[in-house]
Amino acid sequence: MEDKYAELRYLTRAHLGLVWEMVMAGAELEGDEAVLAGILKQHPKYFDTWEQAGTPPPEEEVLQDGTNPFAHIAIHQIIENQVADRTPPETAETLEALMQAGYTRHEAIHAIGHIVAEEIYEILQDNRPFDEAGYLEALRDLRQGEGETR
Repeated sequence: MEDKYAELRYLTRAHLGLVWEMVMAGAELEGDEAVLAGILKQHPKYFDTWEQAGTPPPEEEVLQDGTNPFAHIAIHQIIENQVADRTPPETAETLEALMQAGYTRHEAIHAIGHIVAEEIYEILQDNRPFDEAGYLEALRDLRQGEGETR
């Protein structure tokens, strides 16, 4: 069975690789590309992956220490977009609460990222729509527990 997501995976990786090339060349980036560049730079253990982002065949899953770096970065982008747009505002509130509880911003993004990843998994697993109420409840629980799962 042909992977219906192979082309999207290839284009996403190629775009990420292009942004990384611009970062390494010292280019001034704006908008979404500047946000992506900032996220990429926060993950030095993946720098070699960014260098070769367009190289692996799109059907090949890339894992490093059990993590798909491309999915990891995509989740970071989701959270950064939610915080910037304040949509939902609970994401920014959770980020702030975790940072006030002693998390670094990056650690707080990762804690929220676990919730996002679980939601994405369940959407794909159960072929269901986004559960906004459940997502907001999980964010509230994380805020109230101040990230005890850290």
